[in-house]
Amino acid sequence: MIRVYAIAINTFKEAVRNRVLYVLLFFSVLIMLGAWVASTLSIDQESVILRNLGVGAINIISLLIAVFVGIGLVYNDLDKKTIYTIISKPISRWQFLLGKYLGLLLTISVNVLVMTCIFAAVLNFREFVSDDNLIKGITTTDASGGVIYKGIFAHVLYYVASLFKAIIFGVWHILSLGYDGVAITKGLFTTSMLTIVEMSIITAFGVLFSSFSTPILSAFLTVIVFVIGRLDVSLYLFAQQMFEQAGRDMNNLSGGKQVAYYFATGAAYICPNLEVFNYRKNIAEMMDISVPPIDIAYGLLYATFVMVVAVMIFNRRNFK
Repeated sequence: MIRVYAIAINTFKEAVRNRVLYVLLFFSVLIMLGAWVASTLSIDQESVILRNLGVGAINIISLLIAVFVGIGLVYNDLDKKTIYTIISKPISRWQFLLGKYLGLLLTISVNVLVMTCIFAAVLNFREFVSDDNLIKGITTTDASGGVIYKGIFAHVLYYVASLFKAIIFGVWHILSLGYDGVAITKGLFTTSMLTIVEMSIITAFGVLFSSFSTPILSAFLTVIVFVIGRLDVSLYLFAQQMFEQAGRDMNNLSGGKQVAYYFATGAAYICPNLEVFNYRKNIAEMMDISVPPIDIAYGLLYATFVMVVAVMIFNRRNFK
């Protein structure tokens, strides 16, 4: 496992030097700040919109990292001919592929935690500068009970202090593993961990496709798997609805509808059900999150299965 660890760490270092990674992180910050601005346009749903868009941004940016960084993992080594140097050493192909996978998954995990920290800071800062807290921070009362404005300097100082305090709260949310006791970030860390489990499956597919296809095709197929995985339940219900409308008799379905039925049913059974990791509604409405252990096991086992298939294909590949 030392060889796997070495390849994983090297892959992580390569990914960190990838400019695409920083561009995606920059856009994640913009999206979260944009979500804050968009939430102010709603009268009663400010918090719901902000949380929904923020968690969604973390999920989508994680997918983009898995796609744009992961698709070139194996292909780059093949294109630069460095694969010949690697496999000539006492390193098995499965160790090489597993190391690449774990390195990319580590990269995604670190970025998810960074984005979670940023989003927790945004949520806390929004709470600190809310109307009630802002008034308390920039005003005082005199002996007669009158309200006195402290001045513009105190106003600016309060915003700066709130920003630093929000950053500290965001970091503490990660260090405390989500047990920071702050209501506005309730369940955020759990959702981020589920995003990592979900991305472990998507990353496995990215490595699988990159082991035998070009980067563009790998990216396309990985995104397709993600989309179908998110629509897995809907596809199954769609197929069952077609079957019921045909009187539960396949002969009553025309050729085109039969193809649609078999495709929807096959995709629902073969592709992963990623909706089991989606708790955006719970986060948006600050509801309790209770994740069944079977869902975590499902994600890890599915990712393991995909990686086994990837190793089998990679072992049969001829590099000559």
